[in-house]
Amino acid sequence: MPVNLGYLKVLTPGNWQVDIIDETQECAIDENTGDITFGGADLVGITSVSYQADRAYKIATACRKRGIPVIMGGIHATSNPDEAAKYVDSVVIREGITLWSTIIDDFEKGCLRKRYDGGLTPMEIYCNLSPDRKFLKGKYKYRYSGIITTAGCPFACEFCSVPQFQGQKYRERPVDDILNEFESIKGQYRGLILTDENFYGHSKKSNERVRTLFKGMVERGIYQNWFGFTSLNIYKDDETLEYMAKSGCVGVLIGIESIEEESLKSMNKNVNLKISVENYYEAIANIRKHGLAVWGTMVFGNDADTSGTFERVADFILDSHIDIMTCGILCPFINTPLYHRLNRENRLFRTHFPEDWKYYTSHHLTYVLKKLTLDEMIEGFQYLYDRIFATEVLRKRFHRAKDELNNNMNAAMFAFRVNLDWQNVYQHLIQNLKDLQASGDYEAALKCYLSTDKQSKGKKLASIDAAP
Repeated sequence: MPVNLGYLKVLTPGNWQVDIIDETQECAIDENTGDITFGGADLVGITSVSYQADRAYKIATACRKRGIPVIMGGIHATSNPDEAAKYVDSVVIREGITLWSTIIDDFEKGCLRKRYDGGLTPMEIYCNLSPDRKFLKGKYKYRYSGIITTAGCPFACEFCSVPQFQGQKYRERPVDDILNEFESIKGQYRGLILTDENFYGHSKKSNERVRTLFKGMVERGIYQNWFGFTSLNIYKDDETLEYMAKSGCVGVLIGIESIEEESLKSMNKNVNLKISVENYYEAIANIRKHGLAVWGTMVFGNDADTSGTFERVADFILDSHIDIMTCGILCPFINTPLYHRLNRENRLFRTHFPEDWKYYTSHHLTYVLKKLTLDEMIEGFQYLYDRIFATEVLRKRFHRAKDELNNNMNAAMFAFRVNLDWQNVYQHLIQNLKDLQASGDYEAALKCYLSTDKQSKGKKLASIDAAP
């Protein structure tokens, strides 16, 4: 459920009729004619992440052909506002919730600005403000919804785009306000997700606050299946983990990213380095002891990765008994430090924008690898699939989880369903790599990179030789 759009709907003046189109559910433009599928509008707002950007621009173009002004926001527009401005009438940088009434007022006065900057949303703005979940659920029958409890992330991982959009200042919503919202939708959804990038681990004071939140859920009797994103360092906080389990938490997603220390250093994943790879096993075991499924994420294609990395990761997954491990390809999201580094090194080869933005996901390779060959990456992912995602392996992991997750069947079933979904995702990822190999695009990019790198080294050597 796009809760962010639900907020904008309730903030729109009452004299406006508002509709929301979720393109994961229905198309906003006809695939054959390129025309809009809805009846028209006075104003259209679009939000997208980078891999959706080209699609967003096509929707914007179709609307403007009909004479409908278009506003675009979201993380891609924030990261690349000059590109977005070529296709829309107005670009909203960062979060629009603080500006929405101003934007509507400017439009009604006929003075819509080319660009707005919403800045960082103060969490107090959500007090007594609820998104229009009723409308969204009524239209698309969503079974899951989300709740905002914090915003921002003080960490600075090389690959992450969150600081661009939400900033590095960690902002916290008042606990009582969150509890009131939880209570107001209790039992209405199959599950809820805390939409925060990381609800735990920023400071002792923040950790005490989140402990108070989950304790409050227990004391108010708000038992609801929920899931959230956090850091590995939560494993030491038994009291918080206990309240999480009692409040209905089925699991947590943790960005493990790599088991190679060199890779973690290059990614600036300091929170994991402080724990150390050797302690990953203890951390996972302690979280699971409380009946919470651990969903880890891992990325491949780091400069330190070799063909042996895949086998070590498979061993780690099985030996640690982690419940879910979703693996992808390191993605250089626009304007991140990783993107700029790879661009400086002339290693990016999917650069025909905006069309090529569709490749900027964890399921596509967009840059020249350092130590791995493309063949080795394909073989490595296939090896991981065979050892981790084969159906019989998943069944065995499920039966073990039922016994090990403190009799939390909801957590075990949650993990099993996610793993089954990722069977298909993983096969799609492998096929994408095979398609890239067959196209010859990667080989051409590799030759270009090696040629450029050789010339660059030659120039550097020549300058050294010429020095007195």
